[in-house]
Amino acid sequence: MTSNGSARRIAALVMLLLAGILAGAQLAKIAPLVEWYQREAGYSLVTIGWLTSTLGLFVALAALPAAFAIDRAGMYASFVGSSAALALGGVMLASFETPAAVLSGRLVEALGYLVIVIATPALLAALAPERLKAPALAVWGGFVPLGYAFADFAAAALLPAVSPPTYLMIVALCFAASAAAAAVLALGLRPVGGDPAADRVPATIGSTFTVPVGAVAAAFGAYVVLSLGFFSFLPSFAGDGTSAILLSAGFVALLVPFGNVLAGVLVEGRSARFIAWLTVAGFLAGAASAVPFFSSPDPVVATAAAVVFAIAGGIVASALFASIPSVVPAGGSVAVGIGLVAQSGGLGTLIGPPLAGYVISEFAWPGFGWFLAVVSLLGALCLAPMLRAARPAV
Repeated sequence: MTSNGSARRIAALVMLLLAGILAGAQLAKIAPLVEWYQREAGYSLVTIGWLTSTLGLFVALAALPAAFAIDRAGMYASFVGSSAALALGGVMLASFETPAAVLSGRLVEALGYLVIVIATPALLAALAPERLKAPALAVWGGFVPLGYAFADFAAAALLPAVSPPTYLMIVALCFAASAAAAAVLALGLRPVGGDPAADRVPATIGSTFTVPVGAVAAAFGAYVVLSLGFFSFLPSFAGDGTSAILLSAGFVALLVPFGNVLAGVLVEGRSARFIAWLTVAGFLAGAASAVPFFSSPDPVVATAAAVVFAIAGGIVASALFASIPSVVPAGGSVAVGIGLVAQSGGLGTLIGPPLAGYVISEFAWPGFGWFLAVVSLLGALCLAPMLRAARPAV
């Protein structure tokens, strides 16, 4: 490969990651507008709830079937088509006023989002040089918290000067521009380390679903249960006067990408066994820090535990995504493997917040800390088959 080809490939990877982060921002962009939708647009909380949850709900219901469709259509074509749908839905959402029309725009966004969150990491895994596959997927593992951070900062910067619909349009167009740039840069690039048409050979569930792949999917489901429960109720904990932590809920959330970036650095050139142990270490750090986070009256201890828990979560998410190409067997499909992981995470999205709410209502905040610790340990245990199966690279 020429140096120009290499530079173009790296640029394509960077733009794919940026497009993924801005896709995450489409999930998050409703949150800063809840009060406006109620006050000015007259939407009920139920309607706003659907606007917020529709994108994630589609992933929970149909990630695995979408992965098989992507495997057949091709990763590049799936990325381009889903990007167009997500961008179109975003423009519709910003342009319409009636609840039915706004929901229709969000449904179009949801269809695009469902495909793009599988096609993009699959395309990253196909196009990245071997030494960069794991780091690229590790950074991808933080696309949701990074997207939330972008949406929050964009809202803070734009809403004092522009109307909410204009803010929504700007966020949608930022995604559209990044996705278009990624599509142009990736056009014609051949997959690394295999037949260029290999990603178009239909895979079966049996050719992809092995014990290590199932272990990664189960561990990711556990991670989503604990992380969604944690972030759903963190603002309540930080603001009800019982918390000893010295940081705001928003600042704690912004620590997660540090874990994503750290994992990206640590996994470069490493074996599947190392990545598995890194994930286990992240789960164990989360288990050790969860209890003092929600129980310690010492501000220094509680704050340090909050920092450790947030960064450990970022490491876990990124390491799990980074491990997918190495655990999918020959003849299997990385896209289908990612679909399995996304499906598990989608189910975790549905049960995590209500389960966390039940634990808090029954056992208060200290009990919630123990709940997070137990789920973290279960996540680590899910990886036991992968640890036994993996062998160090020679």
